[in-house]
Amino acid sequence: MRAYGEKSVRGTVLVLLWGGLLFSSLGQQKAPSPTPEQEPVLSLESTLVDVVFTVTDERNRPVTDLTREDVRVLEDGVEQRIEFFGRTQDLPMLVALVVDFSGSQEFNWPKERAAAERFFSRFFRWGKDYAALLTFRSVTHLQCGLTSSERRLQEALQRLVREDTGYASQGTALYDAISIALDEVLDGTMGQRLLKRFEHRVRRALILITDGHDTSSRRSEHEVIARAQRAGILIYAIGLSDSFRFADVNARALDALTTLTGGRAYYPENDRALEEAFHRIAEDLSSQFLVAYYPTNTARDGRFRRLHVQIVGRPNLVVRHRAGYFAPKAP
Repeated sequence: MRAYGEKSVRGTVLVLLWGGLLFSSLGQQKAPSPTPEQEPVLSLESTLVDVVFTVTDERNRPVTDLTREDVRVLEDGVEQRIEFFGRTQDLPMLVALVVDFSGSQEFNWPKERAAAERFFSRFFRWGKDYAALLTFRSVTHLQCGLTSSERRLQEALQRLVREDTGYASQGTALYDAISIALDEVLDGTMGQRLLKRFEHRVRRALILITDGHDTSSRRSEHEVIARAQRAGILIYAIGLSDSFRFADVNARALDALTTLTGGRAYYPENDRALEEAFHRIAEDLSSQFLVAYYPTNTARDGRFRRLHVQIVGRPNLVVRHRAGYFAPKAP
């Protein structure tokens, strides 16, 4: 088990457009793939931007029958030409499960562990998908690095027991834990190695179980949201406090973390709802679309560009995706 104190949080921010070289061969299933003459040539100077998005109907059911012609992408209000469109369900998945072990979560872990075990057992394609497990109080512990072995992850889940180490250890560094999961795991050395191995065709998500309160982080909410947006990593949250007492859950913080990165927050009220939250996350990750485009704004100014995905002619649908991305910055 590897532990990370406050001073080990990396300050370097890697500007990574997750789909920078993404989906050069993935086309929309109902339309013919572009010929070599039609397909744009990618280079190191390319600024291909990808947007992973999920669509649900008025009954909150995933919509999976979209075509390229149904979708419009706007960057800072300007419509962009879609170069690539496709479903993502066949791509490898990298997931980091980050669990709050602070005092407010004292009686939750056995229920959380059971729900997490079923989530990984039912949803993951072992040998293709990768998972990691982290826990945190004032210090973050890497309990299991990215692995595609179900046995290794299940052993890490089973041996993990919350221990009361006294009042001095009860601080909660929520944003530091998220930052470490992004910097050290999903976008760290192994995460980058897997990105290269799969030619950047992967999906990455962070699942956070917490009450949403932070008391001791060096990182801020704004910093970790920006970091996830830069890397194109979705954040999902399951918000609960001790024994499903929800008066103390910081829903505002969890809604911000998830909405602005393209994920979603869930607030289960009992054991069954906790299971359902994991099921909804699995369903969400299995029904995503991806579009990629070359932005009309080619300025390399490092500024934030706002994204908006619209579905043409179907006004009752809800579209979720990251709020935007940071343009590359000229050296």
